[in-house]
Amino acid sequence: MTPASPMTPASPMTDVPLVSVIIPMHGRSHFIEAALRSVIAQTHPQVETILVDDNGEGSANQLATHEQVAPFLGPNVRYSANPANVGVSATRNRGVELARGEYVTFLDDDDLYYEHKVAHQLQHMLDHKLDISICSFDRFDTDGETQPPSAIQPPLTCAQDVLFGDPSPHAPTIMIERAFFQRIGGFNESLAYREDLMLVTRALIHGAAIGSIPQPLFNYRVHAGFQLSKKRFACDEIDRIYAIIDEEEAELRRQLPPAERERLLEVTPSRAAQAIVQSSGGQDERRHPHQTMDREAQSVRGHGYLQGQDHGR
Repeated sequence: MTPASPMTPASPMTDVPLVSVIIPMHGRSHFIEAALRSVIAQTHPQVETILVDDNGEGSANQLATHEQVAPFLGPNVRYSANPANVGVSATRNRGVELARGEYVTFLDDDDLYYEHKVAHQLQHMLDHKLDISICSFDRFDTDGETQPPSAIQPPLTCAQDVLFGDPSPHAPTIMIERAFFQRIGGFNESLAYREDLMLVTRALIHGAAIGSIPQPLFNYRVHAGFQLSKKRFACDEIDRIYAIIDEEEAELRRQLPPAERERLLEVTPSRAAQAIVQSSGGQDERRHPHQTMDREAQSVRGHGYLQGQDHGR
């Protein structure tokens, strides 16, 4: 494996913002080189990569992963290993803690950025004065074949767009101002499923200026025969997930005008409408049939984290 050419560290005097790309890693070390090369190839001149290994320090997977990334390490490609497996949300949050960039974005260890991903999304944020930008994406399989159709993000500017629309804000679609990410608490570390949507929800609650990009900016790997729906959730686990989701979304629902809160209950296939019903006393109640969880899961590809503790994106 030929080491990549070192990137020039960002100068504090530069007018070009530094963007930090956070890559959580768990298993599947054979994919990480391609993912990392797709970040190194970015056309934006100021990019740093933060690799956070969640295999557990000293494990066979951690050693294999470090061997793959070691030739690339330098001032703008940094590596950190979690002492033990802590989950995808905590691992991404750890990456942001280590980041120096004014903006942060994310990449899963088996996906691939298009070379203009960072530049295009950053320009979108600067042009529209956004706190958070959500991009669209293509899909491909483990053989490298394109899997149509592309996932085109709908317009995202307000609470209604999230609650009534059908956005797909997987973590790699997100670019966010680092200070804002930290101010709203980052990813919910109690979740390894829908944690990315909940981050966007919380950003809106805190008054974020948000926008979406209809052009695909990265390639999302779909693993045939390995889907989240294959992981069976116990009823108490479904209870726990939806309790957290309800808590995250409650304030966003309260920001809706009364007529739109009523309309939310009638809209399908809105995730919010599937997840809640309104009781006669005006309090939110949860319903969580297994078929709802499984149906939502059909759109989520298998992820290396499914093999780890409390992971299930």
